Amino acid sequence: MTISDASPAGAPGVGSDRSAPPRDFILLLPPGWIRIPIDGREGARATALATAKVSDLPEPQRSAAREKLARIIKTGLREARQGGGIDVLMSLAEAQGVPIAASCLVSYVDEGGAPVPLDLLAEDLSADGGDARLVKIAGRSAVRYRYVDPPITRLDYMMTLPGKPGLLTFAYSTQVEPLADALVGLFDAMMESLRWVK
Repeated sequence: MTISDASPAGAPGVGSDRSAPPRDFILLLPPGWIRIPIDGREGARATALATAKVSDLPEPQRSAAREKLARIIKTGLREARQGGGIDVLMSLAEAQGVPIAASCLVSYVDEGGAPVPLDLLAEDLSADGGDARLVKIAGRSAVRYRYVDPPITRLDYMMTLPGKPGLLTFAYSTQVEPLADALVGLFDAMMESLRWVK
């Protein structure tokens, strides 16, 4: 699914930016990361990814590992669909044979009404705890919000889109507490690489 599929374009005059909304986005994925669109075909993609990931293992370990990995990926994708996701970015990377559990749920949130003022959103989030501030991503203002929801470290980016009233959100998370700061730095670098597809 692309951004343009997630919600109809805003009516003329909604917001101050009347340019066409982007169709999609691209960003650089680190080695071991994948992007899976939530478009009804994610189950088949999960199976194919799991098969490719364990292809160098001997049988019967290969079959058992494939089934386990496919189940993990499908569970994450099912939760993403239930959460209104349009894309999932997921780490299948390992360090010394240990999976580096990290992911990002991409969603378009539109609750109707006027566009959300990002400065007020950042103030509200700061009042709830964590670190919320305004940043620039791909030439557009965004709210960057880091917080801890034990045992999960979360980093959310929220931004408006031209011609649309809602927010495009990137919700990163990891449970690997010893690597949390390094992974947050990686998440920031991924977002800084984001570019729009018109």
